[in-house]
Amino acid sequence: MMSTWFLYALLTAGIYAVIALLSKVVSGVEIDDPLTLAIYNCIPFYAVYVLVGLALEWPAIRNSLTGAGGGPVPGAEPAPVAVALGFGVVSTIAYGIYYWGLVNGDVSRFVPALSLETVFVLVLGFLILDEAFPSGVYAGVGLVVFGALFISYDREAGSIRESLTFSTVGVAVLAAIAFAVFNTGMKVLTDGFGTVEILFWISLGGLASIAAVVPFRSGGVEPNPADLLAGRVRLTKGTKLLLVGGLLNAVGLFTFIRALEHGPVSLATAITKLDVMMVFVGALALSKLAPALLQEQFDPFTLAQKASASMIVLAGSALIQFSY
Repeated sequence: MMSTWFLYALLTAGIYAVIALLSKVVSGVEIDDPLTLAIYNCIPFYAVYVLVGLALEWPAIRNSLTGAGGGPVPGAEPAPVAVALGFGVVSTIAYGIYYWGLVNGDVSRFVPALSLETVFVLVLGFLILDEAFPSGVYAGVGLVVFGALFISYDREAGSIRESLTFSTVGVAVLAAIAFAVFNTGMKVLTDGFGTVEILFWISLGGLASIAAVVPFRSGGVEPNPADLLAGRVRLTKGTKLLLVGGLLNAVGLFTFIRALEHGPVSLATAITKLDVMMVFVGALALSKLAPALLQEQFDPFTLAQKASASMIVLAGSALIQFSY
């Protein structure tokens, strides 16, 4: 029987894959400013959890503010509110770096390189949370990371060394570190806060950081929210995609925190990397069953390469599940 944390992490990977497939299906994304992309992606799930937190967890939130503690775990020390708010800022920074890499780098190389996040989470989990695992688990994590990188190799771009420029690797490493800190921080917060509380404080810190960076974007946020509410302008297809992705991120963040509440952050993060394989399978299925939505050509070499990489990822996931 699969562990609870494994199922939640697997569900998170599926949600991330759906977000990626939406990006493939919907064409004509007009926005190419990293800051604007981060703003439109983050605001939906930040706003959702601030409102949900106030509605469902106001007594616990009030206790946290008055120093009475907001943790539902008996005997656990409540995590400071300031730390939780700080991780919301880290979330915004991580997404900002992520979108900067998407806009300015080689997407086909940048996104898979984010699998390096798993390595950083392993290190942070060991240093901060004393997470240690059997050798089979580490072998499984290695297979997942290797498979995620291999599934995106493009032979037409030359060797991996040639295609992975310093800029691509550097930005990917920065984004991976930021997301690793964010994931590890959420695991730390599970010792003092409930799921909705964590999401509330992180989202509140995230909204504050968004408000702080908006003035640095030329022209502010376009379109103007007041014009949207008045019906004077319509959202573009690209903006709608970002907002939908942000709402899906809200669901994914919830399921990921549930995974952290039941299991180690290192392994939960590794399992979410199955989204790379899921995107390939989903893109292949859509190309065959619904070509009007998505058309991607897969030559025999590419099919064999990606199928082999998928098997490697699945083998790594099985090793993690059965060795832990």
